[in-house]
Amino acid sequence: MPLQSKRTVKVHEIPAGTSEKQYLDFVEHLCTKPQKPSKSHFSRVIKHFGRKSKSPLVTSASASADELDEDVNSKDETKVTTPASGSRGEGEQAVPLLNSSQPTAKRLRKTTFCFQNGQSVGTVSFENEALKREALARHKENASSCWKVEDNFDGITILYEGPNAKFDICVVHGQGGNAMDTWTADNGQMWLRDSLPEHEKFKESRIMTFGYDSDVTDRSTVMELENWAESLLRSLDEVRTEDEEKKRPLLLVCHSLGGLVGRKAMTHLNPTINLQNIKLSQFGIVFLATPHSGSTIADWNNFLVATAHAVGGVRTQAVEKLRSFNPASVWDTSAFLNLEPCPPFQCFAEGRKMRVKGMDQHIVTQSSATLGKKQAYQIMNVDHVTICKFDSKLGPFLTISMALLELLSDVTTGGIQQPKAHDRRMFGQPRFLAHAYPPDRGYWWEGNELNDIQHQVTSTKPFFGRSAELRTLESSLAGDGTRPSLTVVKGIGGIGKTELLLQFATKQRGRRNVFFLGSQDGETIDSVLSKLSTRIGFHMIEDPGENQERWRSTPVAERIQIFITWLGDRCNRESLFIIDDIEAFGYSRIPVILKYPAQHTLISTRDSNLKRADRVFRELRLCPLGHDDTVGILKSTLESLSADPAFWNDLGSIALTIQGHPLAARNAIPFIMDYLATYDRPSKAFSQLLEVQDPEERRVFLEFSFEGRSLWEAFDTSLERLELQQNSQNATSLLQILPFLSCANDRVDDFLKMNKSLPADSEKDLPDMAVLKCGYTVISNWLSKLRGVSFYLQSGLSNHTKAIDIHPLVLQYILLSLNERRRVDLIRQVLQLCHALMDILNEREAEIKPHVLHCGQVCRGLGISLSSLGLPESTIRWVKRLLEIQVEEGEDPFGDPIDLSSAAVDEFVKACMETKKSLRQGSENSLFEKTRMSQMLINCVRAWRALRWSIEEQGEIADYLKPELLEAMEGLQEMVKLRNMYPDIILELGSFRASLIEGLEG
Repeated sequence: MPLQSKRTVKVHEIPAGTSEKQYLDFVEHLCTKPQKPSKSHFSRVIKHFGRKSKSPLVTSASASADELDEDVNSKDETKVTTPASGSRGEGEQAVPLLNSSQPTAKRLRKTTFCFQNGQSVGTVSFENEALKREALARHKENASSCWKVEDNFDGITILYEGPNAKFDICVVHGQGGNAMDTWTADNGQMWLRDSLPEHEKFKESRIMTFGYDSDVTDRSTVMELENWAESLLRSLDEVRTEDEEKKRPLLLVCHSLGGLVGRKAMTHLNPTINLQNIKLSQFGIVFLATPHSGSTIADWNNFLVATAHAVGGVRTQAVEKLRSFNPASVWDTSAFLNLEPCPPFQCFAEGRKMRVKGMDQHIVTQSSATLGKKQAYQIMNVDHVTICKFDSKLGPFLTISMALLELLSDVTTGGIQQPKAHDRRMFGQPRFLAHAYPPDRGYWWEGNELNDIQHQVTSTKPFFGRSAELRTLESSLAGDGTRPSLTVVKGIGGIGKTELLLQFATKQRGRRNVFFLGSQDGETIDSVLSKLSTRIGFHMIEDPGENQERWRSTPVAERIQIFITWLGDRCNRESLFIIDDIEAFGYSRIPVILKYPAQHTLISTRDSNLKRADRVFRELRLCPLGHDDTVGILKSTLESLSADPAFWNDLGSIALTIQGHPLAARNAIPFIMDYLATYDRPSKAFSQLLEVQDPEERRVFLEFSFEGRSLWEAFDTSLERLELQQNSQNATSLLQILPFLSCANDRVDDFLKMNKSLPADSEKDLPDMAVLKCGYTVISNWLSKLRGVSFYLQSGLSNHTKAIDIHPLVLQYILLSLNERRRVDLIRQVLQLCHALMDILNEREAEIKPHVLHCGQVCRGLGISLSSLGLPESTIRWVKRLLEIQVEEGEDPFGDPIDLSSAAVDEFVKACMETKKSLRQGSENSLFEKTRMSQMLINCVRAWRALRWSIEEQGEIADYLKPELLEAMEGLQEMVKLRNMYPDIILELGSFRASLIEGLEG
């Protein structure tokens, strides 16, 4: 949008002495054309208006079209459509523009008529752009007219001036806007002209609008931010010529880029500049959606380039000024906040996304619109464009008008200004950088990952568990300082690595410098460091005045190197440098990042293989949360969403279903409310979700996103990173096979080490099993690649453990990422491979059998029958025989892949006794002990369920087993009550014990 308005024209060069009545007559003729061309029709009107009037000039407030029509009609009903006598030739008939049969005056929107710089100036707004063009063309045909009519609104245009104006208001539009249309709503309402003057508190104001060429797509324009700022100051100075005008407070309302223009103008307004009519102490500013610290749409640059390229051409100088945390822009921020006096200001942010390139995007967030320590107020139901257009006198209009009155009070009473920052460099700050405001509580707390909580004293998001991990992180900072430290937090997707780092960073705030970096939307490490180095600031250097231009001209690469070097200075020995999800910056950059000279480096990663020997190295593997903490997340989410009490039931069963996965816990309650609310027991319906035979129902939950992240997305990122690794095809093939093998204890490890060579005629039917034929050293390399993206972490605290502990939800993801045909084919091949191995290694049946039974469980979960797998008859008979033996032995062929013995009662009793003994002897102070006890109780519950299934299948239980079983059940009840786990299990155990006791007494 250039300087030209779409529907409004400016009328100037009006002869001295012209009254409002005469001006309206001119407007009427401007909007009316004769039925047949006549030279005399318009020339006579112009001649009439061109004569020097001897009557005194009427200086009045601008009047709306409705007000003027009413005034004219009260005197003569015909004067709106019929000009004064002598202005039209005899026999000529007035015909409105576009040949409308209705009087043209009623097609007008609004008209203003004001006095500016000793001249009368007016504006006329039309119903649409076509009417405006007709009027301009009509006026252009009359070359003899001395009146100027144009749609170009460059510089200041006064819209209203009260009879006793006591303060000025000037609005400054943003990028691509203009002085009129930016502030005009779709219904034609321009609040500065139509609403604000009617407000009782603003009747004694003068309202003006400033226009400048903010179209960054126009390559012919050479104006930049500083030029626009200087033009604004000059225009304001020129419009305040009278003594009374020079004393008035001056309030600016700035939209988007206009806020940067206004802010820059304030820093240029100093005693050395030759402006006599405006003073810094007279200003107050309202910022509307101004990106004081950049934007989230790829740093404003992407937004501007995307929209500008659609038109063609971009002026790179203007775009550079809008880059997120651009050094010049940040210097403006610092310089503005350090002004004496600093003009009082209020910041407002849009509360709704807008459509950009087919996507809903948030242009300027609340944190971006915040300036200094004054947080931006978010206005509901307005986007980046409509935040400055008000079609009524309520809502946002009321908010902004009240803000103007508050600023007026601050200016007139000498409102409190922000404290001036130190002039000299503070200890512990970079020698040669710039910052928008002094460090919080004496320490820097910066980084793109902290933007959302920058202005919060503590993190507002509930945090559960991980107390032992937080203590471990705290201890990592307590070294002797002789060697730098590196602490690595490892874990699968969604396990809570970022949340842990944010919680720890929040606890360190005000105690040490904290720099927290993460890649957002594919951002590079250089881009993030460039912004961080800029935000750190340069007001602390020895000579700010001398070094300002030097800093602004410093290349990005040099600024980054300055920051990295400073990071290793002695003053930063206690500082904490955090990198979240380091792989997101690219695998090739990881070695470079880990060489940064920070004394304390803390990173999160999905690469559980990552190790370093050049630092004091610590690793922290995040296990699933304990049961109580998982329930805590569920309860917190319920409270936040004000959920129906029905959803509070069976939280223990939900926690068991999601197996301590934090992201799953945060998504579970919203998912249940959205999809399962009509069930009598919604929580129970969710617990059964992963058992249904339709895999698509499970996929719905995995793909469900609450607060912007789904489990599917979290796990899919690991798969994408696996595919980026060299020679990852075999690792991917192995990953697809693992869901069909029993992962309990050492079973997969033993199976992978087994000699699986087969006759050639057997191998041709099993193409996907070729990866299992390789030696274990080769397979270990593929497993390492899976650990490198955290599809699983090595179980336990020792690397010697052989168990491949893959989270059940990850297994579900792998299963569902395969199409149905692929799943069926892999089950067939695994079962055929197991059968073929049995023929060769008959003595290894005990090692092969669990995987066959697990495949049976998977088939049941997917609703697949053995007959549909296309297995040879001999293999089908063999599989059925194993399943029948399993039932006879009391094992559950379709139960959880847990180590169930053939004697289900003995296994249950044994699990309960061992857990009870550990509870008496052990301490749960350590993370390992707490996790181990939770796992032991989970094993007891699983053993109980396997036992109950076995009893229900057989229909009875031997009497001699009942006394021992009753004692074990009583013990499990007490342990569950003690830890507040599984309320449903307590009821089940109580009911079953009662039936057993009744059977014994009978």
